[in-house]
Amino acid sequence: RRCIPLWKNHGVDDITDSILLNLNKLPVVRDHFMNPSKLQSQPGPHSDILCIFAIRFLNRKLLSYIANSHTIDEPPTTIATASLAKGSKIAMHSPPSPLVLPLGTIVAISHFCKPEEGADWNFDHPKESSVLDRWELKNLFGAVCANANDDSKQRWQIVKDDLAFDGDHGRTLIQFVARKVA
Repeated sequence: RRCIPLWKNHGVDDITDSILLNLNKLPVVRDHFMNPSKLQSQPGPHSDILCIFAIRFLNRKLLSYIANSHTIDEPPTTIATASLAKGSKIAMHSPPSPLVLPLGTIVAISHFCKPEEGADWNFDHPKESSVLDRWELKNLFGAVCANANDDSKQRWQIVKDDLAFDGDHGRTLIQFVARKVA
């Protein structure tokens, strides 16, 4: 709900929706992306995922899951999810099945980042463990995947990978955008 003024200010409030998800539970995230009508907070049509946007939020496990997502030509609402019975011991200890995102999905991240490889983080907040390394997102989203035919493909096109400074303390922030291409 705190995002509504931001969306209104940018003129996207009529095409944007908010939902409360525990982002540490990857199967819940996958179920939302692959069948959003189950968890949708507002009635009406729910089109393809267009943008995943994070400002000063870091969940490395979630970012890796998104970066390693699969792609098919159908929108996520038509994909049948094949998951183990919820609550079973196997389901609790197995990695979630792959996330499937439509081509063109955008991931945009603005977060604290070290200014260069191996640099120190000389600030109290956030803790250094919650700060990205300079090339961490580029390495994660720029990784090449191999498909069943042993062809290598780039899953994401890196559109922006720049550094900026916050207005408070001069901390470096990464401005990162990637688009799903495979």
